Amino acid sequence: MSDSMLEVRHLRLVRAIAEEGGPTRAATRLHLTQSAVSHQLAELEGRLGIALFTRVRRQLKLTAAGARLVDLARTMLTDLSRVERELHQAGSRKRESLRIAVECFTSYHFLPRIVAALAEESPHVDVRIVLDATREPISALLAGSIDLAVVSSPVRDPALVSTPLFDDEWTVILAPSHALAARPFVSAAELGRETLFSHDAPRSDVERLRELISAERAAMPRVVRVPLTDALVEFVKAGIGVAIVSRWAVAPWEAKNEIVTRRFTRAGLPEQWSAAYCREAEGRLPLARFTELLTVLRPTGQPASLPRAPRLTSKPRPRRK
Repeated sequence: MSDSMLEVRHLRLVRAIAEEGGPTRAATRLHLTQSAVSHQLAELEGRLGIALFTRVRRQLKLTAAGARLVDLARTMLTDLSRVERELHQAGSRKRESLRIAVECFTSYHFLPRIVAALAEESPHVDVRIVLDATREPISALLAGSIDLAVVSSPVRDPALVSTPLFDDEWTVILAPSHALAARPFVSAAELGRETLFSHDAPRSDVERLRELISAERAAMPRVVRVPLTDALVEFVKAGIGVAIVSRWAVAPWEAKNEIVTRRFTRAGLPEQWSAAYCREAEGRLPLARFTELLTVLRPTGQPASLPRAPRLTSKPRPRRK
């Protein structure tokens, strides 16, 4: 015998008898014999020590206790059915991959907290980094190679949803012991005397950099391409050269005082990061939610508390460009 006096079969039994008007039709509904229904009802009333039905003119009528139990049975069985349905759907749901890339950089210090939050809400979704899309993430989005891109380049294609995330700045990063670390900013002429470690930056940023250097009639620095952000920072830390990167991308190293950042020229090189994804993929993947979690990030590398998913099924509409 169960430790609990009430079991799910008992709830189904009393609901069926009450709704069918007696044990005969209840037996048909429950796929039992009439004698089995009567036996189970007697057993339940014996467990509880109270009558649930009383016979009035050859019909079973609910007692006050029986009516209360039937109300409870209807509520609990409805909830149980809903939970069973949801668990079945979750268990049989096909796994999906949400493929992401950050333009230029291979720095994903923001990702673990977002993946952890998303896993609780969408456990069928696996987040994957696609390094091959780092150089041209917008083209990768349109080609279907990735699902979401974090970019600083303008997003103009109407097939894409673009949501501004935060303002940032391209800065010169240096070893703390570098002579230029004592300067409030690094001029184009000063940069021209250095070895410059660089990612494959967006064309628009490269053109801006060339224009600034040309305006000061300065020499172009010797450029060494380094595709990995971690490796680029290590070269700078070793004092081999300097780099121009988005401050947000190297925020963890700056927070630990392993590097310093300085504005390039007095005016600086401001930029804005955005999240972009294909409009047609929004129904298949939690792209709007991933973007919402991204919006709490800041260039300092110290994200605020991640916002909880709304309980309503409607999703926040991202701002569109």
